[in-house]
Amino acid sequence: MTGINKKQMIGIFAFCVAAMSSNMTMGIIAYIMQAYSNVAPTTVSQILTMPALVGTAYAFCVGILHKRIPAKYLMLLAQSCLFLYGMIFLFLGGTAPIWVLMCASGLIGISQGSTNTLLAIALSEAVPDGNKRGGILGICMAVMNIGGVFFSTVGGMLAVNRWNDAYYLYFIVLVTLVIQVICLPKGAIQSAPAPEHTETKKTTGKLPLKVWIISAHYFIFFLALYVYGTNISEYIITTHQLGTSAEAGIASSMVTVGGIAAGALFGLYSKFLKKFTVPVLMGLCVVGLVIPIVITTNVFALFFCGLILGFAMSGCNPYIMSYMGQIVPGEQYSKALSIFAGFMNGGMCVAITVLAFLTGLVCGDPGHVPTKFMVGAVLAGIAFVTSFPIYVTKD
Repeated sequence: MTGINKKQMIGIFAFCVAAMSSNMTMGIIAYIMQAYSNVAPTTVSQILTMPALVGTAYAFCVGILHKRIPAKYLMLLAQSCLFLYGMIFLFLGGTAPIWVLMCASGLIGISQGSTNTLLAIALSEAVPDGNKRGGILGICMAVMNIGGVFFSTVGGMLAVNRWNDAYYLYFIVLVTLVIQVICLPKGAIQSAPAPEHTETKKTTGKLPLKVWIISAHYFIFFLALYVYGTNISEYIITTHQLGTSAEAGIASSMVTVGGIAAGALFGLYSKFLKKFTVPVLMGLCVVGLVIPIVITTNVFALFFCGLILGFAMSGCNPYIMSYMGQIVPGEQYSKALSIFAGFMNGGMCVAITVLAFLTGLVCGDPGHVPTKFMVGAVLAGIAFVTSFPIYVTKD
């Protein structure tokens, strides 16, 4: 840990622990629908879509805000919104009108739209050595996924008798806030230093075209990944009748397990793969999405599919976040990451609609699940092929 600010890293790890806590709501949304039985289920489900809408808008803004507000305070704002969201659901859930919970869920977007950007900025000061930073960034991603698993698993247990009780876990977010106040530097990172090996460029005020290309490219990759998360439950329970909600839950959680492995091992395989890291991981995504098309009678194959997809996504993120530092001047780093996060959150907003549209074009039925996986595999294939000129060849 030589050359690493250990005190700042404690604050950063605390930030990561709570970053994915909002995933807990996905697992108990059925209980919330029961509590609001007089409200249309599609309306209640907007609790899950509001974060993406707000997050998309905020993601494009956070890079600009960082020019005026130290990263520490933006990190505290993001997690304060998480804590407030949890308290509203804990004390007002089931009694307040549904629009109150919908507005509260929008608060998550402040965290969701800024987490990756702020994490990369904070690490650029805590870990000055760019060679070490990539491995540490991977570990941070693993900590995020572990935190997400903890909140989802324990929250699901607490929600059995009374769904609001799951949100008692958000007092953990309060603890992480205190740790961040103590451990992050007071004037944190108003102008983040560029990662090592950054190419020397004169700042023109405009981001390089490659930043936009990388962001749009990841948008396509994210659409492919989203096929699994939004359709695996129906695939297992209804389409091929391979199990119940228990098997569907395991399949969904395997994405997180893959993410933990990708983050923990990032420092190893990224040094070996180097500039081929993203193409190889996107190639794994193609393999993963082909599995449900070829093997339709074995639920364990779907578990393996989720593991591969989670590994691919959580492996690409830290590499791309580090790579951005090689193509932009240091003062534009936060803005570049902000654009990348905006495209990623935008993918969350439109994925269901876009995938249904493309599926309808292919087979005439926008809801046909097997065709959705085929569409996802094709999108992943496009992302894989185009990743070579983006990441491997010279500009």
